[in-house]
Amino acid sequence: MANINTIGYEICLIARKIHQNLTIKFKEFDITPEQWVILKELSKEDKISQNELSFRVEKDKNNIKAIIDKLEKKGYLLRQENLNDKRAFLIRLTDKAYLLINKLKDIDTEFNNELSKNINEKDIELFKIFLTKLKENL
Repeated sequence: MANINTIGYEICLIARKIHQNLTIKFKEFDITPEQWVILKELSKEDKISQNELSFRVEKDKNNIKAIIDKLEKKGYLLRQENLNDKRAFLIRLTDKAYLLINKLKDIDTEFNNELSKNINEKDIELFKIFLTKLKENL
């Protein structure tokens, strides 16, 4: 019988388990893994447009808008007028968001350490290269 566990299948299963674990770990903060991705991306460069954010996290504009709306209601984001484009807003983090991000980064790092325990640094680097090549092939 042929091996039905393709690379895509295995990655899908792992991604689902990672999502489930992060959901549990972030629950006390009332943040989803999807919201964490947005906060984490904005912590790299604050005040970017919704379109740019959508591009960077590879989510469609409607999903991004819904996530931004929820984070704004929770007091983590603000929409600011974009002086270069009156039709668009710049998304920026609040002080409350920066406090949360510091806590979530620690949880994310701890989880990543759990995830990669018993795997040496060389294998982790090779795996990252492998994932990058897979992404480029898509």
